[in-house]
Amino acid sequence: MMIDLVIVTHPDPVGARTLVDRLVREHWIACGHIVPLGTSVFFWEGEVRTTEEVTLILKSVAENRAALEREIRREHPYSVPEILFVSVDQGNADYLAWVRETCSGRPGKD
Repeated sequence: MMIDLVIVTHPDPVGARTLVDRLVREHWIACGHIVPLGTSVFFWEGEVRTTEEVTLILKSVAENRAALEREIRREHPYSVPEILFVSVDQGNADYLAWVRETCSGRPGKD
């Protein structure tokens, strides 16, 4: 079972925390790290824009990708949210086993 780091930006720290809490409770992710506000500069709808966002670094399993993306999009305020899946090919074996075990619980269930 491959491990993913899932990178998501979010404009609202409170909304981000609510999202991460739910994803952990429902076993879609084993853990979520919320990086404090940073400045994002990007090109959107024909112009350069700047906004403050938090960055989420979520730990999950590759088998959850499609469903996890759906769960994030369900309550994310952006019409095109950043959701990037980065495969982990090596790491602390004990930590990776914990991620696998946690996410193989009952995804989507409390």
